Amino acid sequence: ISLIFSHIVFADVCSVEIQSSDMMRYDKKIINVNHSCKSYKIFLKHSGKLPKNVMGHNLVIIKTDDLNNVTSKISMAHGLNKGYLPDMSEVIFKSEVIGGGEETILEINPSKLTKGVDYTFFCSFPGHFAIMKGKIKI
Repeated sequence: ISLIFSHIVFADVCSVEIQSSDMMRYDKKIINVNHSCKSYKIFLKHSGKLPKNVMGHNLVIIKTDDLNNVTSKISMAHGLNKGYLPDMSEVIFKSEVIGGGEETILEINPSKLTKGVDYTFFCSFPGHFAIMKGKIKI
């Protein structure tokens, strides 16, 4: 009975908070997106002290199969405001880049994610994606 009850209690969870820091880490490796939500909010917080042009973090969501292609395009030349990425159809969702003490909200539409497809989230600040990544579970 408690398993059924807990499923009902968590059925309406349509947000998650993720912490990042100057240590180039997210505090979560998995984001569970409730597909029944009309909107799902990812609250990204940067607990560090360094500014975004030095140790900025964001959150990008793509299909896992596109990871190598998308991360190969990360470049300082694209600039901070674009999250160091060119405009690409493979990028499903992308938050702004934030620095120490800042936070942002990435609001996504779960219907743009297909059940059964593997998705990855990562930071597109140059050099960060190698360790700042995780899985999106639907």
